[in-house]
Amino acid sequence: MKPGMILTTSVLATVAVVFLLVAIQNLHTRTWGGDHVLPVTATKAPDELSDKNLVDVLHSMHLTTPIARVEWKQSILKLDLKVIGTGTSHSEIYANMAAVAELSFRSLDNVEQVLLRVMAEDEWLHKQHLLLAADIRRNEWPLEAIDALRNWNSPALSGELKAWFHIMETELWRKQFEMLNQG
Repeated sequence: MKPGMILTTSVLATVAVVFLLVAIQNLHTRTWGGDHVLPVTATKAPDELSDKNLVDVLHSMHLTTPIARVEWKQSILKLDLKVIGTGTSHSEIYANMAAVAELSFRSLDNVEQVLLRVMAEDEWLHKQHLLLAADIRRNEWPLEAIDALRNWNSPALSGELKAWFHIMETELWRKQFEMLNQG
């Protein structure tokens, strides 16, 4: 065989193998769902919270009330939720609190305490005021407590919910939410 023919045959064989591999990959992608397939670990929440995954874990909650401040230190998660204006309802705040508790204690193994504050921001003065605070601790409430908080439809919380989650309401909270429902 001539040397030019050997070179041409080698190049053509290489090109044919590349096209064959691309075709096999495309067939595999179409067979298994293509771009819609995600690794199993991508949808599973991490078992432990850390400084490295803090932002990703909190983003996965899809809270409707923005997070103003967060701190993670020695199994304690400190979180401030920010309420701006009067467009946020008490049930929305309770649902966000329940989402934080559910993620912290049902999905994560290393969170022992969540110190959660709901802050109102004065749009004109840019000052923050405390509305509600909770000191939620692992194993100090029954399993149905999170669902009860999530589905609570009155601005005034029950004594049980306050005790289970160590919730403290300020006078500003009562004026903003409880008084509105009475009048």
